[in-house]
Amino acid sequence: MLSESAKYKDSYNLDFIINGIEDIHAHVNLGICITNSPDDFEAISKFSAASKRGIVLKSVYIEIHEEVEAEAGGLVAFAVCLSVLFDRKYQGSKALGVKIQEDCSFVVFDLDESVQRLENMIDDGDTAIGDELDGRIIAYFTDKGFGFVQNEENRKYFFHIANVVDDELRARLPGYVLGEIIPVVFQYGGNDGKKYPKAINVSLTDEDGYFDYESDY
Repeated sequence: MLSESAKYKDSYNLDFIINGIEDIHAHVNLGICITNSPDDFEAISKFSAASKRGIVLKSVYIEIHEEVEAEAGGLVAFAVCLSVLFDRKYQGSKALGVKIQEDCSFVVFDLDESVQRLENMIDDGDTAIGDELDGRIIAYFTDKGFGFVQNEENRKYFFHIANVVDDELRARLPGYVLGEIIPVVFQYGGNDGKKYPKAINVSLTDEDGYFDYESDY
């Protein structure tokens, strides 16, 4: 049984909601978005954010390759939905992305990682390697020798101790305490297709200012 409503599309980027499947006696509440547009940053971002607000128990964002015929794509999409609902490996997943490829095989992807990757690609067009940026060290893992810098737009950058060029900062980091915020300046080092772009030539700044930020650490 399907539910369709303009409000689902406008507010949650859902094309429809599956409330039940014939001959399957199980509770079903699955939100679905289907598109032929690959790597649509705005659509995936909106869908991912909406999935966290709990309008449905599970949701799946399905990208169907433009060369796949409608009937074949629909059958694969239905199989994907059954898999998301009943396959044990997806039981803990509230939202997933799926790419149905030209040969009708499909690949599951993480929505948040896709949003981050696409955001990196967009930012790469605006920021050149070597551009100087301001930020704060918001996490450093002494045993691993790496951490994260965050800028005023709450974008995170990965750095390794080898990327620190300030002797005072290198001496300070081994005593870093989680939750400590250290103002720094750094240069953009690209992302190489990784989840987080790189911060290079990281050094302390004399600035004592503060800005609000969000952190997962």
